[in-house]
Amino acid sequence: LGEPVPAGVTADPLALAFLRRQRRLEEQSRRREAGLGQRLQRFLTKKFYLFRRSALMTLIALRNLALGRPPLAQLAQEVAYANQRGQEEEAAAQLGSSGEAQGGAPE
Repeated sequence: LGEPVPAGVTADPLALAFLRRQRRLEEQSRRREAGLGQRLQRFLTKKFYLFRRSALMTLIALRNLALGRPPLAQLAQEVAYANQRGQEEEAAAQLGSSGEAQGGAPE
């Protein structure tokens, strides 16, 4: 059921959507059943990465105003660095974005 599709075999889009939905529901139930310590850690981690991204993007914008815009490649690299998240945050974002792309409700 949760195994990857063998090479050369096309997966049914309906089955893939179902599996993504099931993974998202399992993740949501796991979060709901988590203890207070885990919930607090998840909350603080999310806020840390939100604050980090905001601070980095603000610094990039101020530098661009003061010194002019850098080459596009450098700017793309800096924005990609600012958008980096922790492993757990990345997995949660991956699950959330795949569900929204299929018309599911965001978390």
